[in-house]
Amino acid sequence: MSDSPCILYLGVPDASLVQEKKFAGVRRYAASRGWDAVSAPRPEEGPGGIPGLLRRFRPVGCVIECRGRRDRLPNRLFGPVPAVYLDSPPDPRPGGRRCVSIDNEAIARTAMRELAGWRPASVAVVEREIPSPWSSARARAFRAIAAAEGPRCHVFASRRGESVGSRVGRLARWISALPRPCGVFAVNDNTATAVLRACRAACLHIPRDIALVGVDDEAADEGPDVRPLSSIRIDFEHAGFLAAKMLAETWAAKNARDRKGFADSAYSASEKNSHATVGPLLVVRRNSTSGRGRHEPCMEEAMSIIRNEACDGLTARALAARFPGTRRLFDMRFREAVGHSVLDEILHVRMEKAFDLLARTDIPVGAVADFCGFGCYRALDWLFRSRCGMSAGEWRRRNKSAEFRH
Repeated sequence: MSDSPCILYLGVPDASLVQEKKFAGVRRYAASRGWDAVSAPRPEEGPGGIPGLLRRFRPVGCVIECRGRRDRLPNRLFGPVPAVYLDSPPDPRPGGRRCVSIDNEAIARTAMRELAGWRPASVAVVEREIPSPWSSARARAFRAIAAAEGPRCHVFASRRGESVGSRVGRLARWISALPRPCGVFAVNDNTATAVLRACRAACLHIPRDIALVGVDDEAADEGPDVRPLSSIRIDFEHAGFLAAKMLAETWAAKNARDRKGFADSAYSASEKNSHATVGPLLVVRRNSTSGRGRHEPCMEEAMSIIRNEACDGLTARALAARFPGTRRLFDMRFREAVGHSVLDEILHVRMEKAFDLLARTDIPVGAVADFCGFGCYRALDWLFRSRCGMSAGEWRRRNKSAEFRH
């Protein structure tokens, strides 16, 4: 261990890509301060291991992984060492613990927006195999959005103690009975993978019968069962970054409060900033939400053109002009085949490229707009503000990969 201040990240034993992204965010913030960041498995049972970890690493604070659940490790176990709970539900109590939570309502809204473009006859939500608060929160939010927007929402709820075989059979029977075409929101990618397999067992076509979107974009390249899966990507690295930043602010406020003659006002102000949320970044579109599954060579060609030329200034009008018929007819056929408009697909491809260039290069933001086909910085900035709630420059400062920082 070096003599630099250290942030301790307490992860869970079954490490995943999601957890790696969160720790990368913690490490990125620590590097910006000239600090170290170390990861250690958190104690599974009881508080006995916490004092030993604190003595070993002597951290300025701890970021504690919660995986969407309320944590059993109270603040008092850490003594004077500040703690921030990552991926934890908010604590509504005055002076409650500091936490960074995932915005499950925003995830549900994103899922509904993606599925609604497919124009389903009904929608459905599938909860996680093992009941959990975050799974239930996403399902409740999706049901509420469906109730407000009109489509009937069917729910596949978890059952405690249910065997894997029983769940698979029940899921296949449930999917077979859904009014089709149906748009299905699975609360995470593992659940979505189970839905894909159940659809195959029930001889249902994806996406003609069932359009499906998952969450996390964690399992996209792990096998043939998940490659067709569209998934909502969450900015997990930014969640880790925010947790580390909140921890550092708390540590600095406590140090200031402890100085002789310092009033408690600064520390009280830091108490007010005790909760932050992180929402979805974008939908990674794959076969499971690609319209109604019609095989239209013209539309497949159009999608290929968009993928190759969207960042070269391609417009919806120019694309339609390459195909026979009127622009209105082309737009109707494209939406029917793909599930959303030509302009939406063009902007989606440009945004994917912009995210990559902003995070992984030092190209100026104005030049990124040119590279991605936006024409001017204002167009890129407007899209970032409308979809991410911040400017492109601010997004870069929060998300730029550590290897590209000076």
